[in-house]
Amino acid sequence: MIPLRLLLLISGTLAMNCSNSDSTFYLNTTTGEISMVIKILQEKITIIDKPEDTLKCYWASSESYIDCTSMNEISMNQPGCWTAQISLVNNSISKFIFNISSSTCEVTNCTETGINALLREIQDHPSEGQKKLRRILNIRNMCADLFKNNLTLRMMFIGVERVLIHSMMNISFTGESVYYDLRDLSLTVFNLANLTSADDKMVHIKSPELLSENNSYISEIWIPIDALQKIPEGKRKVGLVTYKSPNQFLFKEELVRTMVMRIEVEGGRRLENLTTPLKMKFNLLDPIIPVNYSLSCQYFNEYGNISLPDTVFWKTDGCVTKINDSVVECICNHATPFAVLLIADLSIGSVHWRVLSYISYIGCGLSAFFSAVSFLTYVITTNSRGDNANSIHVSLSGALFLLNTSFLLNEWVANLGIRGVCIFIAAAIHYSLLSCFTWMAIEAVHLYLLLVKVFNTYYRHYIAKLSVIGWGVPGIIVGVSLAVKDIKPLYGPTQITMAYTNQTNTICWIMDVPFFYGMNLAYFALIFVFNSGILLMVTTQICQLQCYGSKGKPGKASLAWKDICTVLGLTCLLGITWGLAFFSYGYVNLPILYLFSIFNSLQGFFIFLWICGTARKDKEDVAKNKITSAALNTSTAKPKEEMYPGNNPDQ
Repeated sequence: MIPLRLLLLISGTLAMNCSNSDSTFYLNTTTGEISMVIKILQEKITIIDKPEDTLKCYWASSESYIDCTSMNEISMNQPGCWTAQISLVNNSISKFIFNISSSTCEVTNCTETGINALLREIQDHPSEGQKKLRRILNIRNMCADLFKNNLTLRMMFIGVERVLIHSMMNISFTGESVYYDLRDLSLTVFNLANLTSADDKMVHIKSPELLSENNSYISEIWIPIDALQKIPEGKRKVGLVTYKSPNQFLFKEELVRTMVMRIEVEGGRRLENLTTPLKMKFNLLDPIIPVNYSLSCQYFNEYGNISLPDTVFWKTDGCVTKINDSVVECICNHATPFAVLLIADLSIGSVHWRVLSYISYIGCGLSAFFSAVSFLTYVITTNSRGDNANSIHVSLSGALFLLNTSFLLNEWVANLGIRGVCIFIAAAIHYSLLSCFTWMAIEAVHLYLLLVKVFNTYYRHYIAKLSVIGWGVPGIIVGVSLAVKDIKPLYGPTQITMAYTNQTNTICWIMDVPFFYGMNLAYFALIFVFNSGILLMVTTQICQLQCYGSKGKPGKASLAWKDICTVLGLTCLLGITWGLAFFSYGYVNLPILYLFSIFNSLQGFFIFLWICGTARKDKEDVAKNKITSAALNTSTAKPKEEMYPGNNPDQ
């Protein structure tokens, strides 16, 4: 198709002639929409041609979407030169509207606000589904960068696209099927009102052909009749969609090895929880499977949590994969967008997932129990309450008790499906986690005052002030986070996955990723750096004392072992083991993941052992002091004659 050349200078009303190079312009319309090139040289707007007939419009150096109503076909079909009337209608910050001949053209900047408004308008008025489906496909193509970077808009686009597909399926037609070719996707609507035979269990249909060269990759589908019989006979239509590209469904750079296919039933119904599953056969686009990778039948979760980029949108629930050479058979109990994905081998990952889960649950259970024992011992024992160090240790144990208990309840509460309870548990976990981090920092401050800054370390209401910080600061953070729930919900049900696996669990946790990293990772990173510095100073002092204090003394190895145990205990108190999270990214660091799970799930138990060890040492010191005092008392109580032997009459 050869475009007509037009150069457009918009200034009030202007008549232009294509014979003059200064007043010619490009314009081509097909069925009321622009399909090729418009070049507007009006300071702000430039529309240029791109490969594969992709229209690109730039307004003020930004991507824009242009939409024109149908042109006067008689004037457009005139050979040679002709004159067009151009008048300015509106020029605002976000939109530029102008008239050209009998058409009105509207240019919209590719911003989230502007495109969101266009999509919502189309979604609210889905009539003329085919025309509007072409329109949203143009919006996506012309605003490619916006849709690439904005996950929310991309998910909204998928939802609007589904609404328009159903609008097209509602159109009556004669015959067994009707085919629509929209360049980026193809849709075939099958009328299954008259089933072939009562004896047949499955209806065999093929997905639509998008391009002739893709004919060998067309999918075959077998839909169970018992699922269709539940639908009224007049509404028994099935729509199959084949997509030219899977890009709109790629949120984590998934490796799709077949064409993406969507299955829809008229009226917005969903084929789900099928007694007899539907069957699909996919032909691989590339039959070569890399080592340590496998093929997996997956469906696209259209209701994924868009506030979490790491949420798994492609899932395997209800699907079974069978592979025969370059043909993959998928058996699923529901109908949604499907494809075959290339994924890392799960045979090892699933085993590690289960083992790590068992370690976490057992460790958290032990820590919760021994943290409670530490707290009860502190309350019952009067001497313990008088020791500032013990008060800080028990406060940290209390925070760990809250964290472990809420963690153990988390998955059970998430499965209840009660959003209010889930939000409460998520906030409780976040509060207890921040409290643990804060009390670890307080442990470091107290250690600094005891061993580094030895003098002038008395402070009035010392423990009370520390408690206000340790429990109050996390409370303020979580309280403010809950207060903005009407503006932006931060807590709720969230799906998590182990790296490079499909093992997913729904838990109650933080839904907003920037908030998660800002309030957890950054918060702990500062504490980790500070506590590591304190531990380094203390370890240096211990090493110096070991070198200078044990020269020539027996039991040097025993003293060294005690010092090592002391450093390990301080490492646990200061939460240094939580720093393993910085090195546990990725599947290749499984040893780090195991160490992280073991040390941190058992932290409450380790602190209990530390408290018991320090209590025993204190008792030994008290016993030694008593022996020393008794010896001194014995020496002072000797008879005067022993002290003054000259007064003894026997001498």
